[in-house]
Amino acid sequence: MRNFFEKIMIFMQGRYGMDSLNGFIMGLSFVIWVVNIFVFNRLAHYIIMVVQLLLIGLFIFRMLSRNITMRSAENRIFRKAYDPVKNRVQLTYKRIRDRKDYRYLKCPVCKAQLCVKNIKGKHNVRCPKCRSEFEKKI
Repeated sequence: MRNFFEKIMIFMQGRYGMDSLNGFIMGLSFVIWVVNIFVFNRLAHYIIMVVQLLLIGLFIFRMLSRNITMRSAENRIFRKAYDPVKNRVQLTYKRIRDRKDYRYLKCPVCKAQLCVKNIKGKHNVRCPKCRSEFEKKI
């Protein structure tokens, strides 16, 4: 078994491999596969299957590509669009998870997200990023 993995490692030398765009493409392909299970129209079923196969082909092409600079540029462009959405979703999840114990505020000066204990009354809040102080009623 070790010999098999060594052969794969030798084969993958000089190739691009996995990155976040490839992970997104595979996740999207999986979601399309799940949706395709519940499609009963024959034509739509085949169209969705072709889209899924094209995504898997793109995944394999990007993973085995030797043009590393081009694949890195594609990943950077993807990350510019993907990271703000991911951060927004993570913040929303944290807000829902911590809604009983914490309140999330925005600093009026630098717009940074601040986490404050959910205790009723007026609080003096200091932003750790810009060091400005402001009063907030909870």
